[in-house]
Amino acid sequence: MKLVSGNRLWIQTNPILSQYPYLTENTECEVAIIGGGVIGAICAYYFTEAGINTILVDKNIIGYGSTSASTSILQYEVDYDLTELQVKIGLEQAVQGFKLCSQAVSDLEKIISQLEDKCDFSLRECFYYTANKSDVRQIEREYKLRQEQGFPVEYLDHQAAQGRFSFPVEAGIYSSQGAAQIDPYRFVHALLTKAIDKGLRIIENTEIIEQKNKNGYVELETNNHKKIQTKKVLIATGYEGREYFKKRIVNLTRSFTLATKPIKAFAGWYHRCIIRDNESPYTYLRDTGDNRIIIGGQDIRIGGKNSGMAQLKDIEEVVEQQYVLLGNKLKSYFPEIGDLEVEYKFNGIFGETKDGLPYIGEHEGYPNYYFCLCYGSNGILYGIQAGQILRDLHLGTKRTELELYRFNR
Repeated sequence: MKLVSGNRLWIQTNPILSQYPYLTENTECEVAIIGGGVIGAICAYYFTEAGINTILVDKNIIGYGSTSASTSILQYEVDYDLTELQVKIGLEQAVQGFKLCSQAVSDLEKIISQLEDKCDFSLRECFYYTANKSDVRQIEREYKLRQEQGFPVEYLDHQAAQGRFSFPVEAGIYSSQGAAQIDPYRFVHALLTKAIDKGLRIIENTEIIEQKNKNGYVELETNNHKKIQTKKVLIATGYEGREYFKKRIVNLTRSFTLATKPIKAFAGWYHRCIIRDNESPYTYLRDTGDNRIIIGGQDIRIGGKNSGMAQLKDIEEVVEQQYVLLGNKLKSYFPEIGDLEVEYKFNGIFGETKDGLPYIGEHEGYPNYYFCLCYGSNGILYGIQAGQILRDLHLGTKRTELELYRFNR
């Protein structure tokens, strides 16, 4: 699959922040993390902070995979409403999933406070809404359930929303806490800079071509026939991680994103909060520290891994049409902003599990392996949780979250 494509904001506005060597000799470690995107970097940070001898390896440039096409919208809300999720997994676990994401926002803020580069991180309020009258009662039920469970929410009806936003709203839930945004590419390298100080070794442009699970350790062979012997392998390869399993564990789409040039004022956008509608697929918006607007959505199912949408072959008109539709939506959201001009267009693979939750932990088919497959819109927040969960598991403590995020659930 072609994971990402287009003129990606994060790698165009940032230089290649660091370069790392490829593997030139056989080596050993306690944990080898495969995957040099934001999830692998988070895990590397937590493991090295705990004094675990760790190597991070990626077949490409660090941070240039799916991370480079992430919008990095971080919310306590998951891909399913709380009312929907409780039907799937029960109220107690559904609330736990929401609250874990809210806690992960706070944990991420603590990490940022320890990094030299603040990575354009900012806490945000967020707004989840519908423009459809037929969905008002569902939004009301969702609001009441969140309120009952202690989330800091405010219900906005059509009239109240008109005073805050310039786009049509029939009903919405405004959350005063539990959301944030970040530059994911800078975050990767800031984390790794910190982890290197704790002993992390990083290898890029080095593909693992063979993995031999032996008695008590795993032998990894690279494309230049060097070997890494490790006690544990941590798989953080994102959507490519599904290839380890015969059973389908995630449904993949291609998601499209536009980023504008910096604008002068954000008329019709209350507190520059994160915005998400309740459509399927949904549309989402955020801003940036240099006053750009990012809008994403218009997802298309990719079909098989050799399909045109997976490989981006012979579908140029389809891709361009998605960008046009997103651009038209952006103008309809903010008709009072006169200097909207798109500068970046890009797309990437996006995945959603059956309950919107990630897969974190061990799998019976892979002894000596940890999996950190943070699918869904909250990938970075799931990564924060996974880094802590897997670190503790490696050190001998099984956290309760492993049950929520287990395989075969």
